[in-house]
Amino acid sequence: MDDIRFYYFSAKWCGPCTTFKPIIEKLDSLGYPIYIEDIDEDPVLAESYRVKSVPTIKIVSDGKVLETMVGVQDPELLISKFQLYYPIDLEEEDFAQDESIEGEDEEE
Repeated sequence: MDDIRFYYFSAKWCGPCTTFKPIIEKLDSLGYPIYIEDIDEDPVLAESYRVKSVPTIKIVSDGKVLETMVGVQDPELLISKFQLYYPIDLEEEDFAQDESIEGEDEEE
């Protein structure tokens, strides 16, 4: 599965997307093939992947959706999913000093 892609669908008006985006950007900087897409800027792509709400992550291989994750995800779960489909060498310190990857206490 050399052609793994992680599509992160979000929108500027989406509060949870804004909170979640730094985690996605950190994972992107570590080397995961993440494509950040705004559903308002590319509605055709969002529709083609049947995105109904944001944030949504689509894990795609060779053009086929392998898995869909809807909503803000726990960072540890997200990393384990990404590692399952696209293993890279990670060091614990890649996350330890970055509060955005550790998640935040949710007050709902």
